[in-house]
Amino acid sequence: MGSAVVIGPLMFAVDRGLAVLCIAVFLGLTALAGRFRFPRVASVATSAIVVGPVAARIGYVAAHWGSSADAPLSALAVWQGGFSAVAGIAGAAMTLAIRLGRTRALLAGWGALAAASGLWFVLQALIPPVTYGPFPYHAMLTTPAGAPLPLDLFRGRPFVVNLWATWCGPCRRELPMLDAAASRSGEVPILLADQGEAPAIVAGFLTREGVGAKHIALDPSRSLNGTLQVAGYPATAFVAADGTIVQLQLGELSRAALADGIDLARKHR
Repeated sequence: MGSAVVIGPLMFAVDRGLAVLCIAVFLGLTALAGRFRFPRVASVATSAIVVGPVAARIGYVAAHWGSSADAPLSALAVWQGGFSAVAGIAGAAMTLAIRLGRTRALLAGWGALAAASGLWFVLQALIPPVTYGPFPYHAMLTTPAGAPLPLDLFRGRPFVVNLWATWCGPCRRELPMLDAAASRSGEVPILLADQGEAPAIVAGFLTREGVGAKHIALDPSRSLNGTLQVAGYPATAFVAADGTIVQLQLGELSRAALADGIDLARKHR
C-alpha cells in the first residue's frame, strides 16, 4: 500500500480501490449477461466474489509463510493488506467452473472475469511508479531521554523508519511486532519515531505496554511527518543505503510487508 487517497479522517489504499472498481465491473458484466441470456451467471458471480478475495489472501500468506510462521494468526489480519491477484482470479475462475459446469454460461462468466482482470492489470501498468525522493537525514530527533539522535548514523546502510503516535490504534497494534523485529541482531535497523508527543506521554505508554525504549525516537516538531508529507499514521519509510526512500507504506504493517520492504531496500541500487 505504497500510495493512498485521503478523504477527511479516512485513508484508502489505491490498489484496494482499483480492486473494488474491478469487482464492480465484473458484477456489472455478469448482471448484464444474466439479464439478457444467462440468468445463472449473475447469481453465481456473488459466490465468485466471496471466494476470490479468500483465495487471494491464502495465496499471499502461502507465498510469505516464512514471515508469518511464528505468528500464524496474523494470516487473519486482512486489514493489514496482502492479497495475491493471480490467486484471487484463479479462485474466482474455479468457482465459476464448479457452479456453472461446461455450459455457455461458464464462457460468459469467464469472459466477464477476464475483462475485469484485464482492467486490473492495465490500470496497474498505467499508474506511474511513486517516487519519494531522498530521506531527510537533517530531521531533528531525540532519544526518549532527550539526547539528540542524529539520523546521519544511518547513512550508508538500509534502514526503516516508522512514524507513530500513542493515540493511534493501528500504531499500537503493530508496535510490538516492529519492536521485536528491531531487536533481532543482524537485522536492518528499525527506528520507531513518535510524532509530536511529550516525552512523559511516550514514556508512560512504553511502560504500560512493556515496550523497550531502545529503538524509540521522539520527533517533537513532527519534522519527518512534514518532510515525507504523511497524511496519517502509522507510516513506514524503507530507505536504501544510498538514502533513497524506496517505499512509503501507509497504514498498519504486516510481517510480510515489513519483510518485503526491507528486501526492497536491501536490493536497491
